Amino acid sequence: MNRPLRRLGFTLIELLVVIAIIAILIGLLLPAVQKVREAAARTQCENNMKQIGLAAMNYESTYKVLPPGGLVSPNSVNANPGYVSSPPYAGPYTGTLAFLLPYVEQTNVYNLLFASPFGAGTGAGIAGSQNGGLFKFGTTAGAWAYTNPPYDFSDGSTTVNGTGALGPNNTPNGIKAVTTQISSYVCPSDNSQDTGMTAYPNGGPIDAYWCEAGSMWIDYVADYPGHGHELGASNYIACAGYLGSFNATYQGIYYQNSKTKIVAITDGTSNTIAFGETIAGSPTTRDFRLSWMGAGSMATAWGLTATPHWYQFSSKHTGVINFAFGDGSVRQISVSGDSNQFIYASGAIDGQVINWSLLGQ
Repeated sequence: MNRPLRRLGFTLIELLVVIAIIAILIGLLLPAVQKVREAAARTQCENNMKQIGLAAMNYESTYKVLPPGGLVSPNSVNANPGYVSSPPYAGPYTGTLAFLLPYVEQTNVYNLLFASPFGAGTGAGIAGSQNGGLFKFGTTAGAWAYTNPPYDFSDGSTTVNGTGALGPNNTPNGIKAVTTQISSYVCPSDNSQDTGMTAYPNGGPIDAYWCEAGSMWIDYVADYPGHGHELGASNYIACAGYLGSFNATYQGIYYQNSKTKIVAITDGTSNTIAFGETIAGSPTTRDFRLSWMGAGSMATAWGLTATPHWYQFSSKHTGVINFAFGDGSVRQISVSGDSNQFIYASGAIDGQVINWSLLGQ
């Protein structure tokens, strides 16, 4: 008896329909996956900032003052002053995050910096207990990134002369320290360590960041292998308030050479921004990025925007920026938040009542 044969398989039309359905499902699923991934990255960023905020509090418990919002000594001297600002702004440019290294489980990196040739520098240590020249107020140590030659491009070309300016003092241990990549100092939403930047002299890794005379100042090195590209990146920087000590009414917790005590934060630690995120430049065409070694403190005078510059707090998160407050808590502030309220939140002693709803909270 003959049995009818059954067709096993798909016609071309059926196959195309299946492929179309799969494509639609992928199209619907991909945005959801991206949102989940960004949410996870934002949460990790918040955890990073919380670690930094708590590290600062532990630092204060040890030294009875918070670390400075960047160290700029009037006594700093450089071997070749033609490649750096003149005194009293010649160095050492040690950033706030460098002071916190022992409190974010990076004691080995801190010890390499502490034992570098700058350790012989003169000046007063914090509470009389820190002796490394990079961490002394009034130190004679020069700019940490390029006190020794080679300093920079000497012939105007796009090639690097010598081994590059990777300090401190271009010693193996010093270079090993400042090129260490510290995961808790980098936002996972921003691939800042590996992203190339605008060619020198229009961009590069920032090795010094401070507020002076009502303006933000930076110094940066070339983004080339063996010269500056390897410097450990950072997306976090201390908050200087409106314009740091230039405007005492709205000055923040951290500013150039600050020694703030927690009890001096009269607005309350939970109401005062301590650290914030920054991509240190344009979110589209990268011109700068921070090094954790030179991340001093950033002013809030220029507010927040969705199209930030290097002198503004910023992030790769959609519409918001993470900020750590003086008590170690972390909150998100909208990039379209009210500028005045943002300044009030950054000031430590202004006495202003903050309307948090105007900051997107």
